[in-house]
Amino acid sequence: MHSTLFHHVLTILLLAGWSLITTGVGRLCLSITAIRFASPGEGLFLSAGVGLTVTAYTVFILGIAQSLHAFAIITTMIALALLALSGWRRRDIPLLHPASPDRWSVWDRLAAVLLVAVLSAGFLLVLTPETGKDALIYHLAVPKLYLKHQGFYFIPGNIFAGYPLLGEMHYLLALFFKNDILARAMHFAVLCWTLLGISLFTRHLMRENAFPALGMLIFASIPSVFAVSHMAYNDLFVTFFTLAAVFTFLRWSEQRLSGWLILCAVFSGSAAACKYTALLLLPLGCLGILWFSQRNKSHSGQALRRIALYAAVVFAVGSPFYLKNLIITGNPFYPFFHGIFGGRGWDSDQARLYDIFIQNLGMGRGLFDYLLLPWNLSFRARMDSPQFDGILGPLFLFTLPFLAGIRRWEMPVRVLIAYAVPAFLFWASSAQQIRYLIPLFALLAIVTGAILTRYRERKAVFCLLLILIGGSLTFNGYHIAREFVRTSPVRVAAGLESRDSFLTRMIPTFPMYRFVNRELPSQSSVFLIYMKNYTFLCDRACYADSMFEAHTLQKILRDSLSPEGVRDRLRTAGFTHLLYDEAYLLGDLSPLSPEEKRLFLAFRERRLAPVNQSGSYRLDRLN
Repeated sequence: MHSTLFHHVLTILLLAGWSLITTGVGRLCLSITAIRFASPGEGLFLSAGVGLTVTAYTVFILGIAQSLHAFAIITTMIALALLALSGWRRRDIPLLHPASPDRWSVWDRLAAVLLVAVLSAGFLLVLTPETGKDALIYHLAVPKLYLKHQGFYFIPGNIFAGYPLLGEMHYLLALFFKNDILARAMHFAVLCWTLLGISLFTRHLMRENAFPALGMLIFASIPSVFAVSHMAYNDLFVTFFTLAAVFTFLRWSEQRLSGWLILCAVFSGSAAACKYTALLLLPLGCLGILWFSQRNKSHSGQALRRIALYAAVVFAVGSPFYLKNLIITGNPFYPFFHGIFGGRGWDSDQARLYDIFIQNLGMGRGLFDYLLLPWNLSFRARMDSPQFDGILGPLFLFTLPFLAGIRRWEMPVRVLIAYAVPAFLFWASSAQQIRYLIPLFALLAIVTGAILTRYRERKAVFCLLLILIGGSLTFNGYHIAREFVRTSPVRVAAGLESRDSFLTRMIPTFPMYRFVNRELPSQSSVFLIYMKNYTFLCDRACYADSMFEAHTLQKILRDSLSPEGVRDRLRTAGFTHLLYDEAYLLGDLSPLSPEEKRLFLAFRERRLAPVNQSGSYRLDRLN
């Protein structure tokens, strides 16, 4: 128990140090600009964004230079800490004269209390070992391998290593300290900075106080947002940068200072360096600049210069991870657009199957399905399911239609809707996973507050809105409570339940990974098949197909004429053991053909020796 509490204290101290370094570095960068901030909170929000980008790319440079070893990382962190100290000592960041603080309504005070409860539950979950599937597959697994090899390299089988990884550069620092909980805490800190941004947006950009605490609660309580907030994912990095990009765009539209436009471009590029879906910010940003320039009767040359400046900065900030992909895999958008760019370790059959997989997410792609999409998203979505793989709840479905009753939308609302509509349509035509909509949820939470503000004087409608919002928040609270109870974090966070016991309870495959780590020789190389690709849990060299988990095995079986041929192919690949789920590999849902099954069974009987088995999970040694 004492060791667990000590570890938590150390994690919190490391988190505080990381937060101070990132915001301090960002503060130093912003101090050399001519931008004037409306409040210290606005300066902190933007400093965090700039600092997250600078710190991540500092680690990126180490990865490119194959210098991810202890001396280089420690030296770099000391240098960043000194820069941050200089940033925090600066007193010359100019401030505008902010308006007097808004008085919070009784509804905002109640929302603030509920928000504290949601964040407290989320932080308690942060203090548990990582169980998020995407974190175990690549958000943590890829940085772990980069650290092990002291730099970037092609990771066979894991296509997600080719995704933009700006957020994961911070997780690499957490893993340097052998602390996956710190990585989870970093993502949770980004949630808190996002909530600060929502509050600043409503206080500084809206004509009236648009219920800032309620907007924060609406966003934080969405079940899918709550679920990822305590995991080492990257969705909240994308959300934070998207919100910051829209925020600074509106600041530029007010003041016409190039510094605001450059900041907007920095955040747009940073979002694109986190996830492919954020690439939409570039064309929408260019259109927004063109529209505002024409609205203010700027001449076309000036509009084109602004667009060129914005696009150039977005490219400079966002492109390094795409160039890394081009060099390592041959495809800047790996593994997508395989027909155009190709890509190392990825073939046309896998690309075709991946497209089918993406199109099967959601609840259909017919005209009627699209008409029902808002309803299905709100009421029929499920966690860990092809049905959108998440839960949204009905709040936006209930509240956004009230926009139709507002005669004139204020400019920030118009900008938010102008971004949200094409972004939603793009999402609907691609991978329909709710997590990819989380950046929109932050913007729509602000819109919901603005709607409530505009109907404040119409008592009947205002009361109806409060009832709808209250009912929706109750729906969200039920799902949050259910996840909290299912995870039962209190005992493990307090040190009364061991890490191994918790992981065994939460991850059925964990006992087999633990056996591999403890019992197999250090030079072992394990071929994983239908083990959920949780390579972060495996401390031995291992290989897994991150998509279509039997793909490599099927190729070997198709190309081999005998059990000896299968053995030779596996030995040539360097494997010493096979760890697999025979229920999936050989059961009714097996992708293997009858001939492939027969060959695998003959191979297992003649060339594999059993080492360990737990239920349907089996570990065999290659003879």
